[in-house]
Amino acid sequence: MATVAIVGATGLVGSNFLALSRTAELPGITSVVAITRRPVKESLTTGGTKQVSNVVTTDIPASIPPSTKILFSGLATTRAAAGGFDNQYKIDHDLNLAIAKAAKAVGVSTYVLVSSTGASVDSRFAYTRMKGELDRDVEALGFERTIILRPAQILGKREEGHAFLEGTAQGVVKFLKKVPFVGNAAKLIGVDAEEIANAAWKAIQKGGSGVEIYGNEAIIKLAKEYNDEIEAKSK
Repeated sequence: MATVAIVGATGLVGSNFLALSRTAELPGITSVVAITRRPVKESLTTGGTKQVSNVVTTDIPASIPPSTKILFSGLATTRAAAGGFDNQYKIDHDLNLAIAKAAKAVGVSTYVLVSSTGASVDSRFAYTRMKGELDRDVEALGFERTIILRPAQILGKREEGHAFLEGTAQGVVKFLKKVPFVGNAAKLIGVDAEEIANAAWKAIQKGGSGVEIYGNEAIIKLAKEYNDEIEAKSK
């Protein structure tokens, strides 16, 4: 009996990954656990072919089940929501790293991390430098397999709604993606949260070992592969 544990399951990408995990096919995986600070919507844990449970806790690292073989982290916040960059760093980097260390300790073999396009320890921008530092520190833990997804702007409606500028930016990207000759370029600056979740599952299903890093274009291709397979099975 093996478990997929999901951290950040109330977020935009994490909620899509959780919804997908109820039915996504993966040999040996029999249960799914969402480890959250607030309850997920009941609709995300009901239905499907796998047992899904929601552990609501203030100590996420200590709540990772020992049966976990795959851990997905979409945990992240914003500078505004955290009350400044220092507080954001404590969540996006420090808490994520504590979760990764706890996952390694219980025997997780595959660690999936949602990072960001431009992530680099050498970035001159604080946000992408923070993401680069997290990527580096998770890689250093030496999981059997580390999958890092680096999407561009994540599109989708968040539960708590959008700030005005974020909503406007998303609208512009979605519009540009539909404009002839511009659409392909626009795909490089934005990707739907559902596509990221689909890409994560496809990457997991492919199998492998070592560190795999997928940029925005690769994420879109993986998501298409996943969707094409699902469509073919439904015929």
